[in-house]
Amino acid sequence: MELYQASDHYILVDGEHSLWCNRFNGSVKAGKGTDLCLAWNPICLGLVYGVVGKIKPHPDSENWLILIRQTNFVGKFFDKHEVFKIEKIAVLPLSTSEPADLDIDLCRKHHFGIKKPERITQAAQGQKRALQKTLSSIKSAAENVKPKKKEVKDKEKFEKKMLEELLKMFNDGEGFYFCNTMDLTTNIQQQHQSCYDKSKPLWVRADERFFWNRHMLKELIDSEDELAQHWIQPIVHGYIQQEWCVMDFSENHSPADNSLTPDFSKNTDCLCFLISLISRRSRHRAGTRSKKRGLDETGACANYVETEQVIEYSPHVVSFVQVRGSAPMFWSQSGFKYRPPPVLDKGA
Repeated sequence: MELYQASDHYILVDGEHSLWCNRFNGSVKAGKGTDLCLAWNPICLGLVYGVVGKIKPHPDSENWLILIRQTNFVGKFFDKHEVFKIEKIAVLPLSTSEPADLDIDLCRKHHFGIKKPERITQAAQGQKRALQKTLSSIKSAAENVKPKKKEVKDKEKFEKKMLEELLKMFNDGEGFYFCNTMDLTTNIQQQHQSCYDKSKPLWVRADERFFWNRHMLKELIDSEDELAQHWIQPIVHGYIQQEWCVMDFSENHSPADNSLTPDFSKNTDCLCFLISLISRRSRHRAGTRSKKRGLDETGACANYVETEQVIEYSPHVVSFVQVRGSAPMFWSQSGFKYRPPPVLDKGA
């Protein structure tokens, strides 16, 4: 999808769909792809691969639009549902200020013949760091002459911390996945129950426990606009991996054959099946084991993870689900060690 910059909006266009992000008040509204002609002199900034959502880091801050700028193909379920892992994100402040370099891929249609600048060398990086250090010193001296209000400094410090945490979580965590055509938040067993309506949009069918960016998409969800359905993309946090397994019963079998791409036409004695592992981490009471324990008043268990093993041997599919989490009771423990023993905070 293409990202455009206009004087009053940032506009995302994906085929017949568009998303208008107001640069003055931070609101988002879905539209048709042809609505781009209504924008005044839109400039294509490049390509992105999805919308994580929108957040407001501080009550006095502008809204931030979180975009997916780099993905990695993980695998394909049932030979048609492609799954991607989020590798990098871009944070776009919804303000009238000129956007910083988002480092997104260039659009071939609007940037034909233009190449992205190569990465600077280590020497150039050193010079850049030295220059930034000098500029920071000058800026610090200027701030001392005319000190800012404490509230402004606290807000800027908080925004910087939030940005660092966002980039660290998505760019370094390597644990966020999405699929445009399949519900990754719900295991295969539940998807085949009579109460599961596959005619509904993905986000409506999604299990809220594993819908990590639901709060970021709340404005689009609350709009109840059919055009907004396209932009509500559930993202799961956890781990997904797929591997082909080959069992060769022929007499001339060698161990190295298992690394070959499965092909039934070459060897009828070869049994091939696809095994997938999906771990879904709950968004409720997520945290390190030493800090989040027990359950809350809603029954949400700390560090709850659902792990599903799926075996595909066409046309057969087998699913096995396991769950884990903190002890489902109200309990606490002083310190981070296992001694003294835990203390129950509430009765049954």
